[in-house]
Amino acid sequence: MTMPPRRAPGTRDRDLYLASAALPVVPAAASIVAALEPSAWLSFSAELVRGLTADALLYSAACVVVAAPLAGVAVASRRRERPAGAASATAHDVSRLALATVIFCGVSALLTAARLGFSAETLGFVWKSHAVLASVTLALGALGALFGRLCREPLDAAAASLALSVTAAYGVLVAGAPVGGIPTAVLKIVMLASPVMTIASAAHVDLVRTDIWYQISPLAHVQVEYPTWGAVCGAYLLVGCVGFLGMAWLSRSGRDRAPSLDRPSL
Repeated sequence: MTMPPRRAPGTRDRDLYLASAALPVVPAAASIVAALEPSAWLSFSAELVRGLTADALLYSAACVVVAAPLAGVAVASRRRERPAGAASATAHDVSRLALATVIFCGVSALLTAARLGFSAETLGFVWKSHAVLASVTLALGALGALFGRLCREPLDAAAASLALSVTAAYGVLVAGAPVGGIPTAVLKIVMLASPVMTIASAAHVDLVRTDIWYQISPLAHVQVEYPTWGAVCGAYLLVGCVGFLGMAWLSRSGRDRAPSLDRPSL
């Protein structure tokens, strides 16, 4: 049986970066579509778009929770595209994920600034919110890459990293009544571990008191203290560094089980 031709590594990198550049357009458009009734398109205006900026960032958070771990798995599972040597292989993967993160967050920042206007106040908001978005994206990418190295099958790595990412993002919101009894210090750590909660906080959105979550989450009825954007960036960058160091250790110790995505299954 003739196997299909293998695509060049440069083509895959280009696809990753193009997807990173295109992805921010999805939440930006979705925030507008979700806010408008089919019969209300005539009311579309720049003021409406500006008012939906926070919603766009929340949609971006939902995209990152899914897309970043999958990107990490895809990058870490391409063994044939990595140079020889544990350190250089890990550095190669890290550089690809970091560049994809910069592209994604850079395009998102430009779209956000265009919606709000390029004023000093706007640029400060864009800087802080996207510093948080970038640190979360890189950490979740590192999580996916670590699972990509741990698991022999990319699908197993994708499933495990997605399960952990989604649970961390939404678990505190859907956990129900027990959340109301969590000590304040522990609750603050749990909220810091939620990518969606941290990005919402950076976007100045009190997520637990929005219409949907106010009805189903007990967090809306307790005192909630959101982490600062600096604490979020530091925590998620630390998680990302731990993930990348774990990848390096797996490669150095010979426990890197990730197959090449280019290798045909028998």
